[in-house]
Amino acid sequence: MTLKYILPAIALTATAVSAEEYQLFTELRADHVRVSGDKETLWSLDGTYFFDKKQTLGPLDQFEYINKVSNVSASFARAYDDNSYGIGGEYFAENKFVVSASHQRLGDFDVTSLGLGYLISDDFIVRAQAVKPEGEDTSFQFSASYNHQLQGNDYLGFTATVDDEFDFFTISSKYFASLGDERFITIGAAIADNDGDTSWAAEADYYFSKMTSVGVSYNKEDSYSLNAKHFFNLNWALEAGFGSNADNSDLKVYSLAVIGQF
Repeated sequence: MTLKYILPAIALTATAVSAEEYQLFTELRADHVRVSGDKETLWSLDGTYFFDKKQTLGPLDQFEYINKVSNVSASFARAYDDNSYGIGGEYFAENKFVVSASHQRLGDFDVTSLGLGYLISDDFIVRAQAVKPEGEDTSFQFSASYNHQLQGNDYLGFTATVDDEFDFFTISSKYFASLGDERFITIGAAIADNDGDTSWAAEADYYFSKMTSVGVSYNKEDSYSLNAKHFFNLNWALEAGFGSNADNSDLKVYSLAVIGQF
């Protein structure tokens, strides 16, 4: 079923939902991976602090498509006896320019990136990013994101990214809508081409209320996932998930995450 049929079906009058505001987002996640008898648990901890409050669109984990608030972030992960970490941030200046930077260390491998963008309007942003992997040449990526606002908080967003040699590109989109009675839906899709090798992925989430949701995802490699998330109060949530592959039933991933928003 295509979006042109979905949009009219769920363009219902929304019931007013009070919005919440947050500045700090944290997540502790464990992914238990099993493949043909082998097993490993991957741990990750990340957090993002925004220098101004972010307002929800109804669900406690849904916000505007194009972020316009300066922020800093940090992450740490441990997988297969290797540690990795990352730090980054974005600064939105009053003249609409956006400066970003990040550094990631993956085991013994480092990647540093610097970005410059311009917020053409509240619904349109363009960016250029230089990415320097350790021991390799610097590559450049260019992206543009556009938000098409629909009724109320509903929107249809698009992002396109391409590298400086035009041998890699991605196009992604996200649709968010209220179904009324504090119910919501999101639909996301992405397609990528890497030097002729094309891949795609799709996902959807259904919100029974602003605090409880279930979701599914699927991609070209026949990998899929199912997840459920519930906020026990306005600050703490628990998310559980299961993933596998339709062509490889020996692969199983069990996920559990504790999420804090303040």
